[in-house]
Amino acid sequence: MYLKNPKSHTLAYSAIFVGRDADDFSLPKGNTVTIPPTREDFINVEFTIRFLRPAEAVLILISNKVDGVDGATLTFSLKSEVKNIDPLVSLRVYD
Repeated sequence: MYLKNPKSHTLAYSAIFVGRDADDFSLPKGNTVTIPPTREDFINVEFTIRFLRPAEAVLILISNKVDGVDGATLTFSLKSEVKNIDPLVSLRVYD
């Protein structure tokens, strides 16, 4: 996901995943997101696949005050899609 901070103050958010498959989604750097002033950044969302069906969740970024400045609460709808399945280990069958 791509986030941009047009403000002259740092924006900080607490991340919460909610929904049917919320436990399958995570942020690799923890549940706090910080965007420096007048910067833009990508936030990676990790997904752990457990089923072949699409997984769904909502990511809510709740603003934390930094230097008295609040950002808007942000929400993102997440949905996984399985496009390919590769085996982790090859099995050999012997006669």
